[in-house]
This record gives sequence, structure tokens and C-alpha cells, in this order.
Amino acid sequence: MNSSYAIGKKLFQETDEAGIQSVIDHLSDVSPHISRYIIEVFGQLFSRPVLTYQQREMIVIAALISLGDTPNQLKWHMNFGLKVGITPNEMIEISTHCIPFCGFPRALNAINVAKQLFAEQHIEVNIEDELLQNVGERQQRGLAKLQEIDGKHGEDVADSLADIAPLLAEQIIEFTFGEIYSRSGLSPKLRQLVTLGALTAQGGCEPQLHVHLNAAIHVGLTRQEVIEALLQCSPYTGFPKVLNAIKVAKEIFLSH
Repeated sequence: MNSSYAIGKKLFQETDEAGIQSVIDHLSDVSPHISRYIIEVFGQLFSRPVLTYQQREMIVIAALISLGDTPNQLKWHMNFGLKVGITPNEMIEISTHCIPFCGFPRALNAINVAKQLFAEQHIEVNIEDELLQNVGERQQRGLAKLQEIDGKHGEDVADSLADIAPLLAEQIIEFTFGEIYSRSGLSPKLRQLVTLGALTAQGGCEPQLHVHLNAAIHVGLTRQEVIEALLQCSPYTGFPKVLNAIKVAKEIFLSH
């Protein structure tokens, strides 16, 4: 066996040996080679020191939420995420953060998967609606957060909608930035990693990826971290979507 397989096997032994064994057993009769591929991919990606295990799983969970049709895999990765250090509150926050990028139905489905997992493991989650008392301030808060996260690129998007869809511009400012981005559950860097996972998984979102890749750099992620986040998506989204995302990142890097 190659080194990636050995690393992947060791990783699973240290974190979730029972979980990967169930995958191996499920595939053993018709496609044992796929279980080997899974272990090799884990070994290859997780052995790279650029991102932590928690960051990688946050990206994967966001990508699976965005894909919307992988509940079994999402539950598996949520469970694995808990094992490598993602908190239950962060799990719910990731699902919440995905709403502007993949919609309420997929986010709600993800919440249901998380609730099922938490019930099975007797995990209690108590998350407050922390901005409820400040709803009237969300336009001002959203504009400030938009500037903090996206800088001029975010303002350009809002301005481009003013003459044709001002309500959409208002929703982006007030909801996406005044509500979602203003919540305290994830840091700006983690939110951008989650966003990159969600948008890469969507596919066809290159203009939005351009804005959010710039935002990722703006909030302090390095170019290496950005590329690593996109690479982390490839086993879940396929190579074409990641290749398109890498192309956008390359254009941004060349322009800076």
C-alpha cells in the first residue's frame, strides 16, 4: 500500500476507526477498491499541514450541505467533524452560514441531519437568537460587516443591483451581512472557508467565487490556505468544479 493509504488508515484509527470500518464493510462485496480510494484521499489531504482537521471538515460539511443530496455522507462527516474538534454549536453555525449560498431548504435539511446525530449521541445544543433585539440595526450593521469582509468588491455587487433589483441588494446587505456574517459562532476566516466550500460545490458560481475569494484574502487567509480549501472539495464535488474555482483564484492572484 502507498503512503497516503497508510496515513489515511492511521488517521481513521486515531479518530473514527468504527466509522471507516462501517464504510469498508458496506463496500466490501461490490467495490472494495472505493474504500481504498477513500482512505487514500483522506491520507493525502489530511497529511497536508496548511489547514487543520477542523477547518477541512468545516469545508467538507459546507460542500455537502450545498450539494443538498448527500444526507448519509453529511451525517458521516458531521460525526467525523465532532471527533476532530468541531463543536455542536459550530456545526449548526455552518448550516446557518450556508443559507445565503445554497438556500433555506438545504440548510434546513442539514439542521435535521445534525439534530438526528445529536439525538443519537445525547448532545444538547442551546443557541440563542443573539441579534433578535437588534433587528432594527441590521442595515447599518450589514454595511459595516460588508466593508469589513468584502471591501470594495462587496460594495460593487450591491451597487450593480441598485437599478434593477434593489431588494436583492438590500437582502444581501441586511440578511447576509447584517444577520449571518454578524453572528458570533464562527470567525471571519472560518466563515470564508465555509463559503468557499459552499460555492465550489454549487458550481456555476464563478462570479460569486471571485468576490468571496477576494474576501478570503481580505480577512487574512493566505493564498495557500485558499487553494487548500478548494482542493479539499474535490473528492466531494468532483474535479471540474474545483478546476473552475482554481481558475478564478489564479486570476485573482495574478491581479494582486
